[in-house]
Amino acid sequence: MANTDKVRFKFFIPDARVLGAEEVASLPPEKKEKAAGKDGVWIDMVCPDKSCVAADGNISVPALGKESETKRGTWLNLFCPEGSCEIDEPTDIP
Repeated sequence: MANTDKVRFKFFIPDARVLGAEEVASLPPEKKEKAAGKDGVWIDMVCPDKSCVAADGNISVPALGKESETKRGTWLNLFCPEGSCEIDEPTDIP
């Protein structure tokens, strides 16, 4: 049975494009093996000076349409403006 509870994200990746069929066919076999049998799209994106590759080898994709990890979430911004729900000291508990 297929998992229908998947979370999907829609966002725009600047300076990126979808690889054509010939480009996908010319990818190294080890790359194609990792994606074999999986749904998805091969994308080519600009990463100046390897700035999107972390020291641990993970890739950070600059995308528009998602919030920054350093920003507070929508729930906190709506229901806890200006840090009103944050508890830093025991005396902060209402």
